Amino acid sequence: MFFKKVAEQALNAPNTVIGEGMSLESARMTGAESVRIDGKYTGNLELDGSLVLGDSGVIVGNVDASYFLVAGEMTGDIKCHTQLHFASTARVNGDIEAHSLIVDEGSQVNGRYRIGQPKTPAPAITDKSKNPRLTHDATLGAHDPND
Repeated sequence: MFFKKVAEQALNAPNTVIGEGMSLESARMTGAESVRIDGKYTGNLELDGSLVLGDSGVIVGNVDASYFLVAGEMTGDIKCHTQLHFASTARVNGDIEAHSLIVDEGSQVNGRYRIGQPKTPAPAITDKSKNPRLTHDATLGAHDPND
């Protein structure tokens, strides 16, 4: 229910709109309200509010937002604190970290995913006696041959 309300607010009443046919280049855009992009935005976005990338919208840069609905084209990494939704028209190239993820049939997403609460990574094992798969090559250094 909460996500549905957030999604409806983001779609129906964005505080900032970059309209179709418009292009904006910036090093970084920050804010606490909702933003909708139907044109092209180049730069990083850091929003406490929601972000909607419309069908005709393009983002080239990284996004950090509370809620993010992607229906357009995105090139960059995404970090979403509540819900990330890829519509059927979404085309995304970048790594993704989100609390919750919805992927509609037809969306095209290329990148690594981390969904749910972030976990502390396990420490790397560099001692061959503790990891038999680990080998050593004089030119490459320690590496796992299966990677």
